[in-house]
Parts: sequence; C-alpha cells; structure tokens
Amino acid sequence: MDDKRIIVLLTRRAAGEISASESEELDNLLANHPDAVYYEEFVGELWKSSPEENHGAHFFDWHKRRHGKALAFEGEATATPFLDRPTQKLWGRPGKKRLAVYALTLAVCLTALWLIFPRTAVQPDMVEIVAEKGVRKQFVLPDGTKVWLNADSRLWYDSKMKTHATRAVELQGEAFFDVTEDSKRPFTIATDKISIRVLGTAFNVQAYPDDSKTETTLIRGSIELSVNDRPNEKILMKPNEKVAITNHPAAAPDEGDGKTNALTLTIGSLSKVQVANEEYIQETSWVDDKLVFRNETLKELIPKIERWYNVNIRVTNPKVMAYRYTSTITEEDDIHQLLEALQFIHSFNYKIENHDVTIY
Repeated sequence: MDDKRIIVLLTRRAAGEISASESEELDNLLANHPDAVYYEEFVGELWKSSPEENHGAHFFDWHKRRHGKALAFEGEATATPFLDRPTQKLWGRPGKKRLAVYALTLAVCLTALWLIFPRTAVQPDMVEIVAEKGVRKQFVLPDGTKVWLNADSRLWYDSKMKTHATRAVELQGEAFFDVTEDSKRPFTIATDKISIRVLGTAFNVQAYPDDSKTETTLIRGSIELSVNDRPNEKILMKPNEKVAITNHPAAAPDEGDGKTNALTLTIGSLSKVQVANEEYIQETSWVDDKLVFRNETLKELIPKIERWYNVNIRVTNPKVMAYRYTSTITEEDDIHQLLEALQFIHSFNYKIENHDVTIY
C-alpha cells in the first residue's frame, strides 16, 4: 500500500487544495485499502486541532519510549527534530498559514505512520504473523520455538533472530509458546502491559489491547515477568501458576492528579475444568481447538465468542449479560449450535445476520 501517497492526498483534501484527478485517485486508494481509514481519521482529527498543539512530538516521544532500543538516531544529542523547531515566523506570515498547516500535518502523519507500523519502517527484517478473527495459526520461529496464535492476534519477530543475543518477539492478542531452550540467548516477549523473559519453557500469554486483563499462564519451566509500568519489580513464575494484570478505573482520582486507572496484580493457579468426563486447562484449551469456560457471565464470554467465530455481538437485554455458563466449544460447533446450547441453559432470543448477532 502506498502509505505516503494516501497521507499526502488526505492532507491536500483537508487543505482544500486537492484536484479532481487527485480526489478520484484518493477515493480509489481508500476503496482498495480499507486499513487506510486510520490515516483518514487521524488527519481529520489533527486538522480540527489548533496548530499550537504539538501532536507529532507527543506521538514521537511515546514511540521512542516504547521502541527506543530498536532505534539508532545518529547525532541525536545535537540534532533538533523537525517537529521541535520554531514555527512562529512561518505561522506569522500572511498567506503561508495553509502551507504551514500542510507541512506540519504531513510531518505528524508520517510520524503517526511510524508509530502504527514501527516494525516495517524501522526494522525491515521484522516479520508479522496475523491470525484474524475466527482463525488460529500454528508456526515455528527461526530458533525452533513453536507458537500457537489465537484468533484476532498478531506476533512480530525478527527473521534474523538466530543471530541476535536475545530472541525477541512482540505480541498483541493471545499466543501459546513452546520455547526452544538456549541458555545463552534469552527469549523475550513484549506486550503493551507486560514483558516476559525465558530460556526454555511452555506458557500462554493473553494480551488483547481492548481487554482490561493481561494474563500469563505457565505450564512448565520458569519465566520472569515484569509489568512495563514497574520495570524494577520482577515476578518469577513457577509451573501451574498464572499471573493476571488488571486495569480498572480509579475509585476517585484527585483533581489534577492525572490518574484515571489503577493496576491490580493477581497470582493464582491454573483452572482445571471437568467437562463431559474430560479434564481441560481452561487457559490453554484453545490450543487444542476447544474453548472451555466455567461459571463465566455472558458479558465475559462475548469477546471470546466474537474472536472464535468472527462475529459482532449486540445485547439489547441487559439482564442477559449476567447469565453464567460452564461448557466447552469445539471447532466443529458453529455459532448457531453454541447459541442454542446457551439458550437452553438460560432463556433468551437471538438473530444472526451475516456476521452480526443480536441477543434480546
């Protein structure tokens, strides 16, 4: 996808300087590349903001804090980033404001592009594996580590990881790792909330960006876990343990405090569930193409069902959300069979239209 061309055309359209042919070109690009809607939204929001709001510097700093180790900025100590240079004179010139807005917006959008796709722009050897909703994938990394990627998940790794001192991957979503042992080269996993360091072990990581809870489950071996906001605090996990990091709204944040949520860390044991005379580990059952849940509310189940079947669920009857269920879903069970089974336990109505499910 021609990302830069899309951003340029979006900026020209926002400035009212786009030609008819360019507008037609942009419409075709957006139609052929649905992911570009993120650029369209970003440019639109930026254009509404005042020029004094330095959004670009904010995104740049955030990106640098997260991926600083992977970046090499020559002369960083003395160089002045473009977005930090004074713009007062340019903004003060009559007739130049539109040009300044165009240049600033383009620069910030390119910075946002770097933020959204940092691995492609900064590390050309990075490989991305995607499991869309309704899909689960199994593959082997260059070092021999086996990975099972759950639905609606992404994993990034360096194709040359065998030559590096550390075997590093990044995860968004859920994955099960069976790590090849290498005492000289640790295997590390980075997510938005936690970081994990191992030598050789088998464990599961659930780190969906929209979920309030990030959970790590250890099957064998040992791993060292740290919360990104508390890098000096390390947790050494043992087999059959799980650690859950939960974000939840603060009870009453002080005025001007800036704190909008709190963090809870819970250490517990694996959940073993007996269903139909068979025992499953609830946290890792998806690896065997089974979705096991025990005494969970429909509200808790909805995100899992949406990922499992690639559907969008809307509930119009609030009391239904509190219904609790214990059951097992296999890959042979379709969404109709699941809903009928749930409906048999607690009465409700539903309808399905394409990928949209309404429960009422």
